[in-house]
Amino acid sequence: VIEEMSIASGVPIPAIYVLEEEHGINAFAAGHTTADAAITVTRGALERLNRSELQGVIGHEFSHILNGDMRVNIRLMGMLFGLLVIGYIGQFVMRGSARGGGRKGGLLVLAGLAVMILGYVGLFLGRLIQAAVSRQCEVVADASAVQFTRDPQGLRGALVKIGALEEGSRLHTAAAEEVAHMLFASGLDRVFATHPPLVERIRALDPSFNEHEFVEVGARMRAAQPLPANGEVDAEAVGAA
Repeated sequence: VIEEMSIASGVPIPAIYVLEEEHGINAFAAGHTTADAAITVTRGALERLNRSELQGVIGHEFSHILNGDMRVNIRLMGMLFGLLVIGYIGQFVMRGSARGGGRKGGLLVLAGLAVMILGYVGLFLGRLIQAAVSRQCEVVADASAVQFTRDPQGLRGALVKIGALEEGSRLHTAAAEEVAHMLFASGLDRVFATHPPLVERIRALDPSFNEHEFVEVGARMRAAQPLPANGEVDAEAVGAA
C-alpha cells in the first residue's frame, strides 16, 4: 500500500513503523522533508481496516508529506514548547524572589508574574493557532487521499469505523497530547480540536451519510472480530484473517 501511494503521489517511499500496543485506528506522518519522512500506523489500523480503507488512510498521510505539513507541525510544536518554557521561567523567578522579601524582591515577583502570564497567554493563543492550522491541513489531506486512491469509499470507510468503535482513534501513550495535531484522527479529547468533526469529514466524502451507520458498522465489527477480554490481540486469529 505504501508503494502504491508513493507512485500515486510522486513522493519517495518513507520509512514505515507500527505502534504495536495501540488498538485504536490511527496513523501519522513525521519528518522534515520527503527525504527523511516516516509514516506510522497503529496496530488497530492494520487489524480493523480492509485494504481499501488502509489505502485511504495512507493516502491521507502522503498528502501531509507532499504538502510540507510535517515541517509546519514541528515548528508549531517548537513554538508551543518555547512559550511553555517562558511560563516556567516566570514561575521560577516568582518563587525565588518571594523568598527574598524586600522591595527588590517584590519587583522581581511582579516581573516574574508578568513573564509567566506572557508565557501562558502565548501558549493558549498558540494552541488555538495550532488547532486551526491542523484542521485546515486535515481537510486538504482528505481531499488529496481521494485524489491519490481514486476511491472516496476507502477513506470514508476508515472514518466510519473510527466512529463505530468504542476505542475509535484513541491513543493511550502519554505523548498523545503532544502529537495530537499530527494524527489521522483525534487521538484524545481536547479543548482545542485539531481535527474537523468526524461526521463533517465523512459527509465531505458522502453527503448522504447517516450517523446511524456508526451503530450498524460497530455491531458488525464486534460480531466479526471480538477482541479478547484482556485487550490483547489473538495473533492466530489476525493471521487467519
